[in-house]
Amino acid sequence: MRRPRLNALRTFEAAGRKLSFSLAADELNITQAAVSQQIRQLEEYLGDALFVRAHRRISLTVSGRAYLETVQEALERLDNVTDQLFGTRPDQVVTIRCTSSVASLWLAPQIRAFQRAFPEINLHIRTLEREGETNTPSSTDLEIFVSAKTEPMPGITPLLTSAITPVAAPRYLKNNPPLHAPDILNFNLIHILGYDDDWHRWFRTYHLDPLRVPRGLSADSSLFAIDAALRGDGIFLGRRPFIDAHLETGELVEVFDTPHHLKATYFLRQRGNGQNTRGIEKVARWLRRLAEAPV
Repeated sequence: MRRPRLNALRTFEAAGRKLSFSLAADELNITQAAVSQQIRQLEEYLGDALFVRAHRRISLTVSGRAYLETVQEALERLDNVTDQLFGTRPDQVVTIRCTSSVASLWLAPQIRAFQRAFPEINLHIRTLEREGETNTPSSTDLEIFVSAKTEPMPGITPLLTSAITPVAAPRYLKNNPPLHAPDILNFNLIHILGYDDDWHRWFRTYHLDPLRVPRGLSADSSLFAIDAALRGDGIFLGRRPFIDAHLETGELVEVFDTPHHLKATYFLRQRGNGQNTRGIEKVARWLRRLAEAPV
């Protein structure tokens, strides 16, 4: 079988990444009808469905998901080789917006490797003023954020699932035997503004009265809460993998011997930018690979 036309593959990649024919059309500067036609012709050529079409939404089939990953790798390789062989282009700027904890604890340790892999991209990281902020400037190319919504959202894809677990400095717990959930009432709790409901959710999950959540030190960022926990000021709900470095060194430990976790899904919002679509997509793929890396 001859390979499909490159235009059809790029259209499929955009539609599969955004899970929207209309958003793919906006990115590629063609009509939605043209996207639908190219996808239909590609499916006929391959002899298999790539998308499941439902009312006002699409999703990838099993074959579509597998093919999308391969097509993305091939297109990225083609773009990289083209950039290397045919002259230099002006540096590309890609802006990521995220919380200060995601920036400092997750992205910052990887920046040097990113710069080696993508020297043509200037990465700008803008942090939220506080956890849970929702306003997004139009200049943002990519945004990492938490959402409780589970239904598909146009232009937004799940990035990673965080395990939220009570942690503290070992010396804060050293005189206590292994803890059970109700024992948490005997300790100081550290709260993070913007994630105010985390402790209430944790109490409800582990069959404790959420009205009995002790008040205590409140911080407007996870970084401040981590510093407070390291000083021995109390227990806070840390989010993995962002606190994994502190767990690996033993500066922080999980409070319970058995998992007492909550879950939170971080999403990646990707905005269309006709002048720098390739650069934005390179960074988005790098973020997905980083999220998939074993911890």
